[in-house]
Amino acid sequence: MDLTKYNFQRVGFSTKTDPVLLEEAKNRGFYAGNKKENKLFNELFFNGGMLNFKKDLDPKFQKGATIYLKSFMQSFSPKHEEKEAISALILSELVVA
Repeated sequence: MDLTKYNFQRVGFSTKTDPVLLEEAKNRGFYAGNKKENKLFNELFFNGGMLNFKKDLDPKFQKGATIYLKSFMQSFSPKHEEKEAISALILSELVVA
């Protein structure tokens, strides 16, 4: 799956887990993973921080994915494990971890 082509929807506090993104996160090893992106998610989730974006990202993708990521991380509905996996997936495409 090419995340740069994914249509990230606006999310809110009661956002449900997107099954397409969850499946991709599982396929890439982010569900119950111990990758640097999982660790980055937990650091951002519990302590906050800044993102070091990859160079040459499509600005439309960067903006859409970042807005989705922030909103999804703050949403109440998803299980933490699902939130971590999907966020780590998105972070893997956005940042230098």
